[in-house]
Amino acid sequence: MHRAQIVPHIVRLSLSAVLLGLATAVSGGPALAQGPVVRAVLFFSPTCSHCHQVINEDLPVIFYRFGGQPRIYFDTTVARTQVAFYDVSNGRVDILLVDVSKLEGNLVFRDATRRFQIESTGVPRLIIGDSVLIGSRDIPRELPLLIEKGLAGNGVDWPDISGLQTALAAIPGRPLIAAEPESTAAGEPAVEVSPEGEETEEAPPAPQPQPDSPEEVTPQAPAETEPVPAPEGAPEEPAGEAEEAGPESGAARESTPEEEPTVTPPLAAPEGSEAEPAEAPGPESGAEEATPAESGDPAGADRDSALAVIPVYKPTMIELYRQDPVGNSVSVLVLIGMVLSLALVGLMMRGPTVESRLTVAVPLIAAIGIGVAAYLTYIESSGATAVCGPVGDCNTVNQSEYAMLFGVIPVAALGLASYVAVIVGWSVARLGSGKAADWAKLMLLVLCVIGTLFSVYLTFLEPFVIGATCAWCLTSAVAITLLMLLSARPGLEALVRIRTR
Repeated sequence: MHRAQIVPHIVRLSLSAVLLGLATAVSGGPALAQGPVVRAVLFFSPTCSHCHQVINEDLPVIFYRFGGQPRIYFDTTVARTQVAFYDVSNGRVDILLVDVSKLEGNLVFRDATRRFQIESTGVPRLIIGDSVLIGSRDIPRELPLLIEKGLAGNGVDWPDISGLQTALAAIPGRPLIAAEPESTAAGEPAVEVSPEGEETEEAPPAPQPQPDSPEEVTPQAPAETEPVPAPEGAPEEPAGEAEEAGPESGAARESTPEEEPTVTPPLAAPEGSEAEPAEAPGPESGAEEATPAESGDPAGADRDSALAVIPVYKPTMIELYRQDPVGNSVSVLVLIGMVLSLALVGLMMRGPTVESRLTVAVPLIAAIGIGVAAYLTYIESSGATAVCGPVGDCNTVNQSEYAMLFGVIPVAALGLASYVAVIVGWSVARLGSGKAADWAKLMLLVLCVIGTLFSVYLTFLEPFVIGATCAWCLTSAVAITLLMLLSARPGLEALVRIRTR
């Protein structure tokens, strides 16, 4: 080419590149993120209240802090009750929400548990890089620090979990982020709904190539009583079996949270019940993208967040009980034993008392209670992961709202103080005499009765409100009940002497 023609040729190429970039921007096609991107995976269940605290209260504020409000993408070619994956991204932070109550999400959950050697089987669980955050306290406390660190560096890639890339590729309309495998897209034109309610039709995004050999996952239906077969463990808040629904590529539809209900029917029919399946979207549907309304302050981020479309389902007490039938059955047996013990003490008050003494079994049992309560106090106050036995899921219980009194004082700390008071009262009753000993015996009985009543309340919460059982908590409940029975006769006898004086 002649030298005189080189400069005009370069100008034409540069101008073509600029025009191509403008056309892509105007068409509304997927855009590449600028700068580092932090990616994470959040496992949740529709029946988990702590999951929705993280999703609807904590994540909107975190997204607002790092890049602004996000958009949410999911495949609407399947029924809403069968959607297992939701991609939430604002270009700087990209979080894939995985519903563990669906077969597809459950398989990813089990693989993550195995690959990261996670002992706890509870949700919410967030994996970012090599870090695993569990519970509604650790995630909002530690996630912003990890995001800030990742954005200051080279970003954070998706964790190495089997089936994750397949799940991402099955969500059409996702924005392409640098160095990320291209996902399926294509289909009908996307419809964008502006905050004012005006609809504008966008050009369809450029078709993306399908992976040559997508990863095949053969779903294995979990047992009826456990959402995750042993030995991998089970999620904290399962919703039962779900029908497998393969994702299809389609178009993206964008809507405001006001258009989507925040409360949906059960995502999986409870055992023995009949649930009417939701109608799958028509063929014109594709990946649905929900756009939040503009929010001017972090405090209003959760109200206008696109995350409000995540399904919420409040399970019944029976459904909660069925989440861990073995552990919850143990809780019910302990609960019945405590109620019968309280009734026995009530009958003792109506009959004549006999001469009895406080035995050395009282301080020995109280010492066991001190050890258990001290350990639980550490777990509840620090947010550390507890060592659980083969029955129940104590981490789920200790991370629940019922583990903290007034949201500040660990409930286990009250038990610790009570067991110390029991040993002090026993010492005064054994070493003292006269009125001081009688009052010590009576106060010891009153303390143990109050402790047993409170343990009845907490034990009832485990199978019927929380849906999980804590073996450590049951040990403490049995200990305080035994102390009540051992102190009943001496305490009632002391009450008679105090009255006759």
